Amino acid sequence: MLTPRIFLAPFHDTVLAFWRLAKDGTLLAATLNSLSVLFAGLAISVVIGVLIGLLMGRYRRLDWMMSPYVNGLYATPTVAFLPVLSLWLWLYTWPKIAIVVLLAIFPIIKNTYAGVVTVGAELLEPAMSMRASEFQIARLIVAPAIVPFIMAGLRLSVGRGIVGLVVGEFFTAQTGLGGLLVRYASSFRTAEVFVPIILLVIVGYALTSLVALLQRRLAPWKETERDQGL
Repeated sequence: MLTPRIFLAPFHDTVLAFWRLAKDGTLLAATLNSLSVLFAGLAISVVIGVLIGLLMGRYRRLDWMMSPYVNGLYATPTVAFLPVLSLWLWLYTWPKIAIVVLLAIFPIIKNTYAGVVTVGAELLEPAMSMRASEFQIARLIVAPAIVPFIMAGLRLSVGRGIVGLVVGEFFTAQTGLGGLLVRYASSFRTAEVFVPIILLVIVGYALTSLVALLQRRLAPWKETERDQGL
């Protein structure tokens, strides 16, 4: 092998490193730590993001008030907030969850908002003429229509959330898979460095595939439209 091992470890070395880390429990503990932060951040992002997107889509005045903040924060490199979050929330779990939320929430807000504003008047006017309450309109008309948009936003949020997770683990308490990356990279253990990288790729692919499966289950009519070329 022409490339020095310090730069690129052979594949079999990475496999052996994976086995060693899995055998002594290091990899499992780090993965569970990272997944707990990621799932907490994504859950908060979904709840708050859907609510904000729904309100912005339904109420024009609220949309006018919140759009500058949403668009501005979406375009801002939110990683820059990490030092402030660490100061406010200490250096352990909460800053990591917060940075995951800051990166993952905006695709959900944007897609939920897009779904709400695309609900046509032909659906809303009959319900309003029958004096349906705002809650009934949201539950029976708007919610089914925006499910595919929410799932599309969630698929984008998974990737952004993993980025936020790793960055948070780099610069706060170095735990989880990001912590393993920093630890092994600082000691030039290249074979071990690739283990959390590969695992992060697997986690990202698995979660994205899971969201796609949920979308097919929750909004099967969209798959029918795709098959028909609509």
